[in-house]
Amino acid sequence: MQLAIFLIFILSLVTITPKPAFATHEVDHRYIVSGYVRDAEGNALKGVDVLLEHKSGQKFKVKTNGSGYYETLFHLHDEDLGDEITVTAGTEVKKVAVAFKAGDKVTHRGGSADFGAPGKSSPFAWIYWTGGFGLLAAVLYFGLFRKKKKKEAPRKSRKKK
Repeated sequence: MQLAIFLIFILSLVTITPKPAFATHEVDHRYIVSGYVRDAEGNALKGVDVLLEHKSGQKFKVKTNGSGYYETLFHLHDEDLGDEITVTAGTEVKKVAVAFKAGDKVTHRGGSADFGAPGKSSPFAWIYWTGGFGLLAAVLYFGLFRKKKKKEAPRKSRKKK
């Protein structure tokens, strides 16, 4: 009975967990195109449709996430070196030249096309630096430089009778 419950549990994990998105092709056949879509002020645009097309007939339509990021996978070969992938976001069109080292079966292949103004840096970026230095200072102070005071147990006096 316990074995049956265990097998059902494992089977349910296998069927409900997300599958790897980019494990469909060998490394030398994968070409990932990614980028960001932002407005004129550099703010991320969520939910924008991005259309990507290759002359081989591969077409993909993806939406940007909350950070304005998109990504898709093309199945390309060494023969596709130098081709162009057309990327359209809204009314703006960009071309991504397919570039990689032919015959390289190890290095990941990809290109990018960003739309809109460059992204803004976070107004809270200083927190990472000051927080990191503050944490380091606290560790050094409490861990290395501060001497721990040991409480001595009160001694019992023994009187001889």
